[in-house]
Amino acid sequence: MENETLKVFLQEARLLIEDLKRLGASLRTVDIPGDEEYARLNELTNKLNRLIGGTASMGFSMFTPLARKTSVLAARSTISRKTSIREVVLNLNALISVCAMYYGSLEDIQELELRLPDVEKRIDVCLHVLEISNTLDIKDQHDVDDIMSMFRDV
Repeated sequence: MENETLKVFLQEARLLIEDLKRLGASLRTVDIPGDEEYARLNELTNKLNRLIGGTASMGFSMFTPLARKTSVLAARSTISRKTSIREVVLNLNALISVCAMYYGSLEDIQELELRLPDVEKRIDVCLHVLEISNTLDIKDQHDVDDIMSMFRDV
């Protein structure tokens, strides 16, 4: 990977993380969201998906399974169900705090790869709270598409 490409990626990742922190903080006290809060939750999950998916696309292949899950999370967060998002936001904020510590350099991202099982558990909790329980079976894009097809009928 070229140094300039990595620098640009890390700079964009840090900007995304700042947006994620802002959005997460704005949802910290929300229990049952209204339309505006759901829009912010959707923005938060989409930006998280951009961060994780972007990391995977930069050659950090260990992030690929997480990118699939954050893709499903982003899709599910668009559906308003008038249920509590408190636990989702709590886990997303914890995940964002961890990511914030590891996007300073190539070595930092490689260090984060060692913590991916913890990051994945947080994402899995969010998916479970949002009533997506078959995430252990996500192996490729086809599995993501199958899960997302369920949302079209909701």
